[in-house]
Amino acid sequence: MNIAEARAIALALPGTEEADHDGKPSFRVNGKIFAIVQADGRTLTVKTVKEERAHLVGAEPETYRVPEGFAHLSYMHIRLEAAKDGEAKALIEAAWGLVAPKRMAKAYFGR
Repeated sequence: MNIAEARAIALALPGTEEADHDGKPSFRVNGKIFAIVQADGRTLTVKTVKEERAHLVGAEPETYRVPEGFAHLSYMHIRLEAAKDGEAKALIEAAWGLVAPKRMAKAYFGR
């Protein structure tokens, strides 16, 4: 996957808007960030839960890592080109689900 594909997935999610975040594109629902494109143009930072983050970073450190200074936050970097087919898409959708209004997320995932 590349950034253009990740952007298309994020923007296809209900209520998603793209907005600047410290000079980088970010994807938000109701103003809440769920993903940020990093300056290298190959890494996407996504919201996650700490348990899943710990598992993925431990299992595939070449693909997933905790951003510097983010140990206390529930975000991780995904090196998109190294992510397995479908895994990055699932993580983008899950990140969206963590910040989307409950009704909206329920309707989307219940489809």
